[in-house]
Amino acid sequence: MTLTDNPSYPIRDAFQKFLPEYLNNHTLTAQQWKTANCIANCKTGGLGYNVSYCESCGHTEIHAVSCNNRHCPCCQSPIEQKWIMERNSELIEGIAYYHAIFTVPYELNSLIYENQELLYGLMFHCATDTLLTLCRDKKHMGATPGIVSVLHTQGQRLNFHPHIHTMLSGGGLTTSGQFIEAAHKGYLLPKDAMGKLYRGKFLDALKKYYQQKKLNFQGACLKLRNQYEWKTFIDQLYHKDWIPHIKETFNGFGNAVTYLARYVFRSAISNSRIDSVDDSGVTFHYKDYADNSKTKSLHMSGTEFIDAFLIHVLPKGFCRVRFSGYLSNCQKTKKLKLICKLRHCVYTGNPVKGKT
Repeated sequence: MTLTDNPSYPIRDAFQKFLPEYLNNHTLTAQQWKTANCIANCKTGGLGYNVSYCESCGHTEIHAVSCNNRHCPCCQSPIEQKWIMERNSELIEGIAYYHAIFTVPYELNSLIYENQELLYGLMFHCATDTLLTLCRDKKHMGATPGIVSVLHTQGQRLNFHPHIHTMLSGGGLTTSGQFIEAAHKGYLLPKDAMGKLYRGKFLDALKKYYQQKKLNFQGACLKLRNQYEWKTFIDQLYHKDWIPHIKETFNGFGNAVTYLARYVFRSAISNSRIDSVDDSGVTFHYKDYADNSKTKSLHMSGTEFIDAFLIHVLPKGFCRVRFSGYLSNCQKTKKLKLICKLRHCVYTGNPVKGKT
């Protein structure tokens, strides 16, 4: 009988070392506590063991159980590979795929953090609705594309930076049931139009939430309870340019899902970015996009690091991946079979529904 080696993971080492001190001075939500406990005990034996037995030779190995928490960077690789295989059957060979990113002005960060489930959902809705509205315009495509959207909340420095990554197809289904591609290769939608439409949809819905008293005002956004402060706040947001990003980035259709999977299963920080964990805290490296993407180093105390990590824990049951257009879960199989028939290819997929 063999007990497999217990690998060392910097993120787990940091939580084991500094979590007790952090808990003395901070109050966690149920989801944050669950995530912190899972990471600290992942593959240590604290969550139990699995036994592998070979019937041929009788060899037995004992493996410490992984936590499988979606925020744990130690557990994402096997899940990522399974997700890639499930999604590959949904790609359409021979068409372009585009990567679009939707961000919000930093002034909204405090309000979004205090209303995570409501406003994360609004970001998803406005981003996909913007893409569908413009793609259905005959000037651009005149059809409904397939869209996969992913929520990210972190910046490179572990700062709170909510944004939506989307992968959308360069072709779609028309209302008459035909499959057509975008009018211009390598170019899909104008960024200015995307930004203005996304801003209008988001702020219109936000004002309705305020009128319906659905928003929670705590912490840094407490002053927005005052209607005059709220009006000034909204006016300020209308005068900002909401600049999205979109370009054809995938080198062939086969790489599209692999590329997006890096965003789907990327936790707040990966183990590979952590350079050291010692008594003084945690040191990790990051890309400074404001300085020509130079790689820089940042040191945080242990409690600062845990605090920065846990603000990215999502609400319980919240899906950070959404499908829309012809990839909507309710009609995905039907639409993909139709597209394959129109393009004279065989549909072999069996999409698996589930939360990510």
